[in-house]
Amino acid sequence: MNTNKKLLITGLIVVVLLVGIIVYLSYLGLKQDPEKSNEVKEEARQYLEENYNTNYEINDILYDNVDVYEQFSYAAMVELPDTPYQVLVFEDSESGEYTDSYVAETWEHELETYLLEQLNEAYGKDQIQEVWLTYPKNIGQELGLGYPDVPSVKEFDVKPIIRITLDRGEEDQDEEKLDRIIENLQTDLNVDGGSINLSYNDSAILFKDKDIKKDF
Repeated sequence: MNTNKKLLITGLIVVVLLVGIIVYLSYLGLKQDPEKSNEVKEEARQYLEENYNTNYEINDILYDNVDVYEQFSYAAMVELPDTPYQVLVFEDSESGEYTDSYVAETWEHELETYLLEQLNEAYGKDQIQEVWLTYPKNIGQELGLGYPDVPSVKEFDVKPIIRITLDRGEEDQDEEKLDRIIENLQTDLNVDGGSINLSYNDSAILFKDKDIKKDF
């Protein structure tokens, strides 16, 4: 075997090894750490005992391995009585202190309830495939608000991120309808700013309908 072939084979082996290492490290990064999960669960339990004078149940640990949320990587998912949504308890990435998402979840529920009514009227109930929205999960800590008394989102200048998916392709008037919904949000809920994205679940393989994106 000549020198060139040896160098080529050696180079291929090195590339394969590097790819394998990268894949393995990526797998480790996506995999939930049981030790960290247990630590968060115990810290969350202590936080709840100190700050919530009510029954609660920690259902699971959320591991945000794709950086959806800026405020945490691990969070305890907590169920509270008479609350139609789960609350997250987590170590804030900036302050290093444990806090919760009760205020954010309360405002998200208020906004989603209003928004679904608007969307159903504008696009048709059967066409709404998914609605995802969020406020910063540590917004309560930033504003000095918390369980159990949370004012309406109308009273605060906070900017949501909203993503809507319709179970169809694009139709005429979709953007105009979205503009009217934004106007109603600003008028009825005092949502002065935010980001909203309308996407489509069309069946086209090529030339899919483009999302409609609005910053307001």
